[in-house]
Amino acid sequence: MKFERIADYVDVLFRLAVVGEWHEMKPIVENDPASVRVPLNADGDTVLHLAIISENFKMVEELVNVMAIEDMLKPNSRGLLPVHLAAIPFRYTRMKHLYSQHLLDRMAYQDIKILFFLAIGNNLFDLAMKLFKMYTRQLTMARDGNQQTALHWLARKPSEILRLDDEGNNVLHEAAHLPPQFQLNSGLNAVIQMKTEHAWFKKVQKSAPFELRSERNKNGKTPIEIFYDEHKPLSKEIKESAKGIAESGMLVATLVATVAFAAALTVPGDKKNPWFIVFIVTNAVALFTSSASILSFLSNFTSSRFAETEFVISLHPSLTFGPAFLIASVAAMVVAFIAASFLIFDHTTSWVSFVVTPMGVFPLLVFLLFQSRFCDDLFWSRYYRPKLW
Repeated sequence: MKFERIADYVDVLFRLAVVGEWHEMKPIVENDPASVRVPLNADGDTVLHLAIISENFKMVEELVNVMAIEDMLKPNSRGLLPVHLAAIPFRYTRMKHLYSQHLLDRMAYQDIKILFFLAIGNNLFDLAMKLFKMYTRQLTMARDGNQQTALHWLARKPSEILRLDDEGNNVLHEAAHLPPQFQLNSGLNAVIQMKTEHAWFKKVQKSAPFELRSERNKNGKTPIEIFYDEHKPLSKEIKESAKGIAESGMLVATLVATVAFAAALTVPGDKKNPWFIVFIVTNAVALFTSSASILSFLSNFTSSRFAETEFVISLHPSLTFGPAFLIASVAAMVVAFIAASFLIFDHTTSWVSFVVTPMGVFPLLVFLLFQSRFCDDLFWSRYYRPKLW
């Protein structure tokens, strides 16, 4: 088929897309594969756009079979893809083949977001769940042009359609699942990962309609129960790590307490020297904070809470206070040693004390350095963190 004018060519493509038969369109597409990319109206619609709008279902099916994914992802002048135009109930039921996983995987996130809100607005919840599972975190907090999330949209729906799949799960049940990227070795510290997951779930929960929080799925579980179940392996990892921290912490705290107790019995130097007060006070701080640290870590093994699944929600308090007391005791022990050096060498070789002082400050600076973001970004991430690609 030959055309003397481009306008005639466009008119024929337009007509065939709207009311034509595939046997008429097929020779044109085979002779000119670029014909499927030609804008045919003021909105920039291609033949696939027009076939969907006109509900020429047979034409859509045949075009999908011969078109490249890149051509199917060509937007019109309004930024809409063919899949966006098909996301209404009557069209969707006849054009489900259009939403192949291969095509969805190639779509940009912005186009996915548009399709997600269209699917929710038109009650296409199987499509919405398919997209939600692909981009769980992003789509949970994504906002439309009116700055509303999917949860705002769902809040306006009748309660019976808030169940998003055959298992009776609502959007909070789905948000409670551990994301696939965290089910593998994500490289994240388990405690940080759990805090991130819990904070994110609470944020979603606050945005959701209140009645969704206590709604049970077909297995009789609420969203928070799903969260507990999904995060039990992570909780177990944290508990095992906590035991190791507690054992190591108790060992170090015992050594500090032993040194501080021995030093208190053998006070060096002149007791009238001002440095003597510094020594006594800091040594007492080292002894008592190390003792407090020992008892804090010991509570890990004596508390009934340690044996439960509380690590899903929060850490045992001893894992916060135990290390803090231990750090304070080590710092106090260092200061006590510096004070002792000034007591011993006060009247003889005082320069020794001034040499010892920066040595004592050095371990404290090293600790602060390795706790800083600068050190993590400069050294850990660059030289020690394993590459995943």
